[in-house]
Amino acid sequence: MFKGVLVGGVLGLFVVQIIYFVLRISPDLWWLWAGIILLFFNVILANLAPVLLLPMFYKFVPLEEEHDDLVARLINLAEQAGTRVRGVYKFDMSRRTKAANAAITGLGNTRRIILGDTLIDEFTEDEIETVLAHELGHQVHHDIPIGILVESLITLGGLYLASLVLNWGVAAFGFESISDVAAMPLFVLVIGIYGLVTMPLGNAYSRQRERRADEYALQVTGKGAAYASALTRLANQNLAEADPEPWVETLLYSHPALAKRIAMAESYPQTT
Repeated sequence: MFKGVLVGGVLGLFVVQIIYFVLRISPDLWWLWAGIILLFFNVILANLAPVLLLPMFYKFVPLEEEHDDLVARLINLAEQAGTRVRGVYKFDMSRRTKAANAAITGLGNTRRIILGDTLIDEFTEDEIETVLAHELGHQVHHDIPIGILVESLITLGGLYLASLVLNWGVAAFGFESISDVAAMPLFVLVIGIYGLVTMPLGNAYSRQRERRADEYALQVTGKGAAYASALTRLANQNLAEADPEPWVETLLYSHPALAKRIAMAESYPQTT
């Protein structure tokens, strides 16, 4: 927790410094320059996360020889998806949680498959294969770069709105300029409200991407029963709400409700 607060604080302070730097040097177009800089910042973070940030919180080791068959299956899945990865790694989720997870992290030459030890210990190889196939679906559909771009455009809209409100605030509250630190609460308020208003739109877009990744996982593996079982296990281990109220899903969920995902997997014909 301490490391998380420390890293988050350093990164947050860096972002604030960027924003106030461009506020001072380009009062009219600061929102555009800040949006462009933050876009590159997010790309750099996505590339460095597997080798710099994540190892600060977890220990990553190559998957052992006893799991050679699983490694071969996952690498084969990645090759089918046209995704080049630099190996399959296990990380020690069990040190702090019973939850399970798998992911493909990094961009370009830092991209790798990571599996929580809780996933390896509790799930069958077929279930792990379907979970990883879902993650590869995001790679096939280019969801990561597109997602970064979409989020950057949404952020740019919020920064532009903040620029309008800050200009109004100079006259309304007597700030020295839009870069006056005294105006920071107004800036934070605008960005916060904007984030709440746009969150359902971002979640709707995310749910659509997640649904396509589910469809890809089922198509490439043909293992609907295994994927349904994996999703059920994930719901139980991660203490996730499987069937939320529709309005809760619409407003707050970045993934389709687990009950819907499980039902889709169960209805998929078993082909392998």
